[in-house]
Amino acid sequence: MYWRDRGLRHGAPKERAMAELVAAGREPGLLAYDDESPVGWVAVAPREEYAALLASPQYRPRDEDVGVWAITCFVIDKEVRRRGVAAALLAAAVEYAFAHGAAAVEAYPHVAKGDDYMGGLALYERAGFVKVRDANKRAIVRRQR
Repeated sequence: MYWRDRGLRHGAPKERAMAELVAAGREPGLLAYDDESPVGWVAVAPREEYAALLASPQYRPRDEDVGVWAITCFVIDKEVRRRGVAAALLAAAVEYAFAHGAAAVEAYPHVAKGDDYMGGLALYERAGFVKVRDANKRAIVRRQR
């Protein structure tokens, strides 16, 4: 919820806001399961749904492209890290975005930290993303349809 609404406090306010999105029929991300247990999450949605991202001096779009979706967050359970969950979620997020009309998928990985909440650059490069530009400690990467 950080990139959707920076005014929300942690805990119950963010949980309520997420529940409201889902109750309204929105799909703000994807879950990964190991059998019946959830083990990971990726936030993916049309770029314009992320108000804080659009207003960010570092990450705001420098283009007027339409149909760009954004991946803004991964959460992977500690017990399954380094087992390919993030790569599987990334592949699913790209597939989901394209299936729902995305022309491109954009992300904002950390250049040096592979375990960053937005993912590391190598994760995206392995998935066919290319760097669009640098953004301090992050890169802006994109994969076209």
